[in-house]
Amino acid sequence: MLVIPIFVFLYFKTLQNERELDNSFKFTFARVDYTSSVYKKYSKRSYHYEFFVEGKKYLGNSNAYISDDIKIGNFYKVKFASNDPGNNKIDFTTQYYQIISGFESKKIGTSYIEVSEYKVDSVDLKNRFNRVKALIEN
Repeated sequence: MLVIPIFVFLYFKTLQNERELDNSFKFTFARVDYTSSVYKKYSKRSYHYEFFVEGKKYLGNSNAYISDDIKIGNFYKVKFASNDPGNNKIDFTTQYYQIISGFESKKIGTSYIEVSEYKVDSVDLKNRFNRVKALIEN
């Protein structure tokens, strides 16, 4: 009999967290740290990630299918509640590259770019190489 009130409490707590996340949220980027199996018979894994808000580290985890090609070290956008970053949800649909710059000026900055925008096809790369080669030879 004690089980039913526990499930009801957890259900309402989950609804409250989702409502809070939808009403007052911000975005940042999270790195996948490690994975663990959900259950051996299922093709899902639990992905554990970390992100920083105002210099403080927060953790989260989310389940996804193995076929989603999520790897340790990948970056994804994470949505978090403005007043409680511990209430967060990661979006595995788009992977990002982390770009660290500013080493010369000693003011280091971090930016993120979608992997799909970062990739250069081989024909474009060959054309760029040929243009640079032509400039050097002239």
